[in-house]
Amino acid sequence: MTDIIESREAFREFLALAERIDGEFLSEERRVTEVADVAEGEHMLLHLMKAAIDIWVDNDASRPRFAPLASATLKWGGEGSDNPSHCAPLDPGRRYRIRGRMKDEVYISFTIYTGKEEGDWNDGVVCALNHTEFATDDEGRFEIEVGAAPAEGALHMESGKPNCIIARHYFEDEICALANPALRCEIEIDCIDDPGFPRPLGSVRLAEKLRNAMTFMRGQTLDRPLMDPSSVPPWFSLVPNQLPQPMKWEPSEGGGAGAVDNAYCAGLVVLAPDQALIVEGRWPECVYANVMFWNRYQQGADYRYRSCSLNRKQMRADDDGRFAFVVAHSDPGTLNWIDTEGHFAGTLYWRFLLPEGDIEQPECRVVALADVAKELGDESK
Repeated sequence: MTDIIESREAFREFLALAERIDGEFLSEERRVTEVADVAEGEHMLLHLMKAAIDIWVDNDASRPRFAPLASATLKWGGEGSDNPSHCAPLDPGRRYRIRGRMKDEVYISFTIYTGKEEGDWNDGVVCALNHTEFATDDEGRFEIEVGAAPAEGALHMESGKPNCIIARHYFEDEICALANPALRCEIEIDCIDDPGFPRPLGSVRLAEKLRNAMTFMRGQTLDRPLMDPSSVPPWFSLVPNQLPQPMKWEPSEGGGAGAVDNAYCAGLVVLAPDQALIVEGRWPECVYANVMFWNRYQQGADYRYRSCSLNRKQMRADDDGRFAFVVAHSDPGTLNWIDTEGHFAGTLYWRFLLPEGDIEQPECRVVALADVAKELGDESK
């Protein structure tokens, strides 16, 4: 009877946490006051619960699998429209082998993170490898070992702490990768040591896994402090409708879950229905580049049907890589449009992978929506 109570208590805690997040994270204290914002936050919470169950409950370090962190209909934590990412829990006392194949990707990487407890990965990066640092055969196939000690061309874990691995695949095509149902990342991970069988879970183990999932959910919501301007990284602008100098990510910035090869640039966007934001810049030399719009919960807009994410293949630019695009609530009649999905406020977020040299700071100006074509002139054609 004790085992039954253990799992039942954890299940009730899980449901109570969801209710607490709804009441406290989606609250006036965090400036969530509009009915539409509450509903959108609750939708995000459902996505977060879905990810928590898939990664931490229906996954096991004894026989891990790469569970998707995002999809066209799984949105939380700042997903990228072109980069399917997957996560698997690891046990530092075991050894693993990753097998995969690089096909149409412009970039693949594997990063091992640690956390204070299972379900948390924000203590920092242990190690990382991208596709330029491991060998592939003529068909793009590769194998990577994961063990306890550092080794060339391999990954290692940190003992005494929870570990997990995130696989990132970036594509740069006319269709956003996460909106392409035919796209599939060829990766798998196996435990080299005798793994045993992860199921059936039993009551105690299910309770443990549910609490890991709760740690993950709290880390993405209640444990996140209110916005503190002094702790915002320099590549993020809190001044609406302005963008800072893009900079390479550092592990000390806002937790340890960033991508080590990315440079970032982001800023708040606030627009009235009759306004538009014109952004001009130049693509740097890099492996991949993209700009997209997020709502207040760091969810991408619906890039299956809307023009809310633009990579270099999707953005019309001149021969020197210079471009101009428009952020607006409705179609401004220009070639390059970032659709806000009608959100009054959100974030414009850029990723630049393996950039060479400094990245030009984008220039921004707010204009009347009706004046966009006149402001851009020939650039709008």
